[in-house]
Amino acid sequence: MNNEKIDPIETSKYVINYLNGKGYTVNHLKLQKLLYYIEAWYSVFTNESLFGEKIEAWEHGPVIRKVWDYFKKYSILYNQLPIDKNFKLKATSEQIEIINDVLDEYGNKSGYYLECLTHSEKPWQVAKKYGLPISRDIMIEFYRERLNGK
Repeated sequence: MNNEKIDPIETSKYVINYLNGKGYTVNHLKLQKLLYYIEAWYSVFTNESLFGEKIEAWEHGPVIRKVWDYFKKYSILYNQLPIDKNFKLKATSEQIEIINDVLDEYGNKSGYYLECLTHSEKPWQVAKKYGLPISRDIMIEFYRERLNGK
């Protein structure tokens, strides 16, 4: 595909706008989990990282620190994030297609649901246990197995 990385903050703004257009709100908890699933599934389909950022295993699930820092003034987990229509997401049509597919699959879920889902999955569990960033290799292996019905 394309190994150009895209900005997770601009992607966050895109996510908020996309889901708002479908009638869903996005809080910080939900946003972080959606970005995680975007990165995970993009990695499964391309063997590449979309963001090129470490994803950390925090208490409430996966977090991209750069995004947390940007939105920390809204850091109460359940506060709705503002819509910012002035974003510049530089992404290929293939990247947008995967992002939209992930949002269509997970976007109607609550942040709490997504937190529980990530906590039930091997990539977060291994990283949290050992205090490490979430391993892209473990993500790819885990979600590829799910894709193949294992």
